[in-house]
Amino acid sequence: PLEAGRAIITGYCLGYILFGNVLGKVRRNFYIGVRTPWTLTNERVWNLTHRFAGKVWVTAGVLGLAFEIFGWHIGFLSLLVGWLAPKLYSLVILKQLERRGEIADGLSREQGEA
Repeated sequence: PLEAGRAIITGYCLGYILFGNVLGKVRRNFYIGVRTPWTLTNERVWNLTHRFAGKVWVTAGVLGLAFEIFGWHIGFLSLLVGWLAPKLYSLVILKQLERRGEIADGLSREQGEA
């Protein structure tokens, strides 16, 4: 018999794989994607974060599925890492760009930046 918890984690893993495939192409918006103050206010941080997040989400989904298929009930850990890693990555990218002087202030709205 299929356990409900295992089925839910498997469903989330499949969702991560499917959504991760399109996440790298999502344009900046307030509804879908990795919405942190840094990604919402800077186009470059948004794009870099979402390309990274797409790869992480697909990987986390595949690992989570593998864990569940082999009976290791730790698939939720891969989903947690997949959820948290892009948020931390967006902050790291923002700070790197600020240090290099490529953006003046990570929380100021960019106007016409290329």
